[in-house]
Amino acid sequence: MQKRHIRMISAAAAMAIPLGAAVIGGVAVPSAQAQANTVSASRITAPARPPVVGVNLYVNENYSLADTKAWGERDLAYIRNTLGLYAVAIDWDYNVPSQDASVVEDSPTRTPTISDIRALTDIAKSLGLRVEYRVLFAIDNKDNRDDSIAPKNFPVWLGSLLATEAPALRLAARERVPEFVVGSEMASIDQSPLWRGFFKRAARIYRGSLSYAAWGGHTTTQGFFGGSRLVLPTYELGATAYPRVNLGANASVASLTKAWELYLTAHTPASVLRRTAIDEIGIPALAGSYADPWLWDNVKGTADPTVQARWFQAACAAVTAEHMRGIYFWSESLNDDPAQPFDSLVGFLGRPESLAAIESC
Repeated sequence: MQKRHIRMISAAAAMAIPLGAAVIGGVAVPSAQAQANTVSASRITAPARPPVVGVNLYVNENYSLADTKAWGERDLAYIRNTLGLYAVAIDWDYNVPSQDASVVEDSPTRTPTISDIRALTDIAKSLGLRVEYRVLFAIDNKDNRDDSIAPKNFPVWLGSLLATEAPALRLAARERVPEFVVGSEMASIDQSPLWRGFFKRAARIYRGSLSYAAWGGHTTTQGFFGGSRLVLPTYELGATAYPRVNLGANASVASLTKAWELYLTAHTPASVLRRTAIDEIGIPALAGSYADPWLWDNVKGTADPTVQARWFQAACAAVTAEHMRGIYFWSESLNDDPAQPFDSLVGFLGRPESLAAIESC
């Protein structure tokens, strides 16, 4: 599949600390009250622990329940038994009809049904995988877009988002899913203080960890990892990670790791990094991609598998060194057979070096 164009607008953030916690699916997560209270991030300390390592399983269309179950059994078994991982993020799209629309809706062709998501969740849990849900946004039912959405009426947009997500939030509560990422990469709106009310209302439905995947890469600002961070009232933070690195295709893992460390730590305190997961990391297996790892649409050229594999190794090393809470590799599409993967410069399936990097993370 092709990656969406990334929205390139910087964001700012203040941090939250829990006053209590609930246990969801065996994982301690902040309570609704905890997520409603904020304090300085500098007061937070967290024990060092290995990051959760997983794969984004992208449900890129509204497939039949039979196909969803068959492909889910195949793909999730591959993630657990072949890659040897213990976590999966189930990702899907809601549709925003236009960039200025104040509506978020299910797409008849793109959005999986609740039955589909439930089936995938049950399969994943039966395999011992930690499950999280992550919401993505299509604009006019398409992947390709150059800018972030900018609703005419943002309060109405947030109300529409909550109404549309409510069935999945209720499912997450019933299934004891430990984390629900309510949105991704919409940097033009994720600085609004109105999100506080959204999270309070969402926490009445689902008492697990509510988070948001901020855009974490930009040619000048580096997004979430730049000089300011996302202002969202959540304890556990999330970001996608697409740093611009000016190194050639032959760059060593050590030099790439150093670049990743600088990206993560230049403006971000350790106390913040420990609360942050990399909800999405990917790069085309193509020379020159280190400079623009987010450019995935219409990628052409001769594959260079080492570019992708070394990027994955470096990202994992940096995330582990900084004691971040998780890293998820983008992506395995639900309809992509790991044994006979699509011919794509973006995907990691069918690339032994990249798969080894994920397995060893």
